[in-house]
Amino acid sequence: MSESRLTRSETDKIIAGVCGGLAEYLNLDPVWVRLLFVLLIFASGIGLPIYLVLWVIMPRIETAGQPGSTVLQNNFEDISQTVSDKMNRLSRPGTVGTLLILLGVYFLLSQFGWLNGAIFWPIVIIGAGVFMLTRREA
Repeated sequence: MSESRLTRSETDKIIAGVCGGLAEYLNLDPVWVRLLFVLLIFASGIGLPIYLVLWVIMPRIETAGQPGSTVLQNNFEDISQTVSDKMNRLSRPGTVGTLLILLGVYFLLSQFGWLNGAIFWPIVIIGAGVFMLTRREA
């Protein structure tokens, strides 16, 4: 019987491969694991800290057999590199444009009285899911 190890995915990742690795380990579709994290983020806020902790402690496949200190050091370097790369991809006009669109959607929804939570949060969750699915790399 082969023993599977919990590692971050290198092939199915959007940010760090945490959800892809969990999905592979649990034999689930990665979309469901990502959706669970999004729901945890919006429902209680605990999803983001859980994701960050898993990012720090879950080894990549190539560092799975190494000592914990080496894994942590590599993961911190990976976090730094990923954040740096993502920040470099954001352009000033793109960031401002995204913020203006979000602000416009907020004011539009408030005009219709949809910001009471009954309609607003489901729309946000659906939008986040659609965004994640469209940004998914093949």
